[in-house]
Amino acid sequence: MVWLATACLTVACLFLITEAFWRRSEFYTYPFLAGSMFLTFILPQIPGLANDVLMPDGFMLRAVCFSTLCLVMCVAGWQFGQRSEAKWDWVFSEKHLLQFAAALSIVGAYFFHKFGELGDEERLRGFLSGTAVAYLFFARLLTYGLAIALLCLARRYSRLALAIVAFDCLFYFDRIVIAGRRGDAAEFALMIALALWFQKRWIVPRWAVAVSLVFTIVGLLGAGEYRAATYYSGKPDWQAVTNIDLAANWDALINGGGPEFRNLAYSMAFIEENNAYDFGADHWNTLVNSYVPAQLVGSALKDSLYIDAPPVFPAGYIPAPGTTPTGMMDAFASFWYFGCLKFALIAAILGCIYKAAMRGNTTMQLLYMLSVMPSMLAITHFTNEILIAWVHIIGFILPGLIYARMRGVPKPETPRDGVPAVVRQAA
Repeated sequence: MVWLATACLTVACLFLITEAFWRRSEFYTYPFLAGSMFLTFILPQIPGLANDVLMPDGFMLRAVCFSTLCLVMCVAGWQFGQRSEAKWDWVFSEKHLLQFAAALSIVGAYFFHKFGELGDEERLRGFLSGTAVAYLFFARLLTYGLAIALLCLARRYSRLALAIVAFDCLFYFDRIVIAGRRGDAAEFALMIALALWFQKRWIVPRWAVAVSLVFTIVGLLGAGEYRAATYYSGKPDWQAVTNIDLAANWDALINGGGPEFRNLAYSMAFIEENNAYDFGADHWNTLVNSYVPAQLVGSALKDSLYIDAPPVFPAGYIPAPGTTPTGMMDAFASFWYFGCLKFALIAAILGCIYKAAMRGNTTMQLLYMLSVMPSMLAITHFTNEILIAWVHIIGFILPGLIYARMRGVPKPETPRDGVPAVVRQAA
């Protein structure tokens, strides 16, 4: 039964990816992105665990079936969200938008620099805390500045927009090439592709998407060793990078199974057997952890805001360092099998945002560009990722959009060719 369930999940993934390759505009939709994450991150971890004689009966079947259900909800939610329409839009001054983007980039770059100055004990630990978390919290502003500048630059050439993009790329180069951050690499590529899609209707070639899927699997196999060679060692050792044995890592993954899916299988079994459901308390606790600074309010007050939640792993089970339980785990931990509706809700909101973005809504274009990566992390890490991201985006982006908004200027009609004038400026 496990293999039958795995076959169903594989077919669902291949259907979404094949459909996107047939209709290339689907490359930018959440169903395709979700299907890609399940195909390249989740599925390779299953065969070795399915053959593991030490895996208790029923653990894998439960996890695979629920994963398939979550993927289906991604599609259903997206279709529902596509039926909605955003009735409002703002007209922006391109000059003010770029000023805001430059300010965000400078602030974000400063905190990236401060983070890089931290000692190895603070900067390289698996779970960051204290000052390191605070620095990365504000370093995220650089990404927001880049997204705004990319939208402006994709609309028309601007030396200021180009300068901002070039400046931000220096920091992304460090995060991608030196630190080996797969998420940053994917986000960087997606933001460029989406800016060109929203503004010019330029679409990514099929071969580029195919290569990106292959690189996603390569990242799964060699990211840890790559970071150890280029980042954790203090000085990049490119010879060690060339010695990474991807074939051996692939064999180990296929034969031994993946740690993230193992975490999911054990946690789901424990939660169901012990009725250890948190009914969404984990979302509140995550918000408190992310946005209530203990340095300002005190640890006692911050601790009092947390809601007690039951454990999600059996006693004695210790997840491998650096691994995640996947978003399916916290979805199941909240509402049993009904937790799959979390993915339907995420997809529905993204579908609504995307439809408005395609109609030329600048705010929604920016929001979608900044939401795609957290929405993918909602599958591989926690569903909380997208909630945390939206709160952060609204808190830091909204004031700047209010500053750049041009009141009393009518919204121009969308051209007949369907390419909207996304970033507008007064005559």
